Amino acid sequence: MDVQSEPAAVELPQEVCPAYTLEQELPARVVVIGDLNAQHNLLVRFLQGMKLMKRSGAWCGGKTVLVQMGDIPNRGGTSRAAMDLMIRLRMEAREAGGEIYWLLGNHEVMTALGHEAYVSADEYLEFATHPEVDQFYLDRTRFMYELLGPPDRPQYVEPMGGRVRAWEEANAPGKAAFRAALGPDGVYGAYIRRLPVAFKLGTLLFVHGGLSPQWADLGLEGLEEEAQQCWASTDRFYQALDPNGLFRDPLGPLWHRAYCVANAKVVREDLQAALRQMGARQMLVGHTRTDTLVGGRPSVPILRHRGRLVMTDVGLGEPGEGGSALVVERGKIEVWSPGGERSVLTSVKKR
Repeated sequence: MDVQSEPAAVELPQEVCPAYTLEQELPARVVVIGDLNAQHNLLVRFLQGMKLMKRSGAWCGGKTVLVQMGDIPNRGGTSRAAMDLMIRLRMEAREAGGEIYWLLGNHEVMTALGHEAYVSADEYLEFATHPEVDQFYLDRTRFMYELLGPPDRPQYVEPMGGRVRAWEEANAPGKAAFRAALGPDGVYGAYIRRLPVAFKLGTLLFVHGGLSPQWADLGLEGLEEEAQQCWASTDRFYQALDPNGLFRDPLGPLWHRAYCVANAKVVREDLQAALRQMGARQMLVGHTRTDTLVGGRPSVPILRHRGRLVMTDVGLGEPGEGGSALVVERGKIEVWSPGGERSVLTSVKKR
C-alpha cells in the first residue's frame, strides 16, 4: 500500500473553483488524459513527459490546455495527491495563459455523496494521521498472522488476499476526515461541486460518459444549471438524487455508454443529433474503457462512428500498462505514450 499520510492540503483561491469557460476556440495545443483512477504517479509521469510540469512540480506548459476526463477518485491509492496537484496546477496554468479542465465524472459525484463502493483503503489512509497509520499496520500484521494460523500445525492454509483487503477497507483510519473533505464544506467537495459537466474547444465536445440529444437540448449553460440544482438537492447521499436526473440517468452525461458499445443506426443518429445540437463535430468521452470493447486494448484510445466519437479511457493504472494520452495540435489528434512516441489517431473535423 502506497500511503502518504497527512499530506499538505492545497490552499484554495478565494473563489473556490474559478469559473470555467464552457466554450472557446480550439487552443494551439490541447492535452487530454482519460480517467485517472487515483493514479497520482501516472499523472506526474504524463505531465512531465508532455512538458507540462517541471520536476520541481511547477507548471511549464505555457498556454497549453490540459483536459482530464474525470474519475480522479477511486480504485487507486493516491486520489488526494492527484486532486491536490490538479487544483494547484490549474492556478499556475491560468497565470501562464493556459487552462486545466477537470471534468465531472460519475466517481466524483458518488464519492462526494457518500457512495464509497469503489473507494480503496489507501484513499482513506491518505486522510489519516501518522499515529493512525502506524496502528493500522500493526493491527493488519496481527490479523494476517491470525489468518495464517499456528506456524507448526500441518494444514491447508487458505488464500488470504481477499480477506486482508476486506479487513483493510473495514478498518482503514481516515474515513471521517475523508468524508469531511469530500463534503459540501470540504476542500475537495467544494471544488468538485464546481467541475464542468461538458464544454467545447472549437468543434470538440468533452463530456465524461456521453451526451444524448435529450440532455444536449439543455446546452452547455443549461447542463451547468442542472448540475447545481442536483448538488443543491442533497447534502449527503448519492441515493437521494433523482434516478432519472442529470447525475444518475443511465443515459445522462456521467453514465452514457451507448455510443461506445453499440453500432445500431439509432445510436449513430443520436450521436449526430447531439453533436448538431451542441454545434460540435466530435465528442470525446471517458468512462467506458477501451479494452472492454471487442478488439479493444488497454492503453489504446478508440475511434467510433467514423471518428465522431473518441474514447479516452485507456485503463490507467492497470498492472503492466503504461497508458497513453491524446495531444490535439495542428489539426490532428495524436496518441502520446509515456516513451514519448506519437501517432496520428484522426484529424480534427472542422465545421
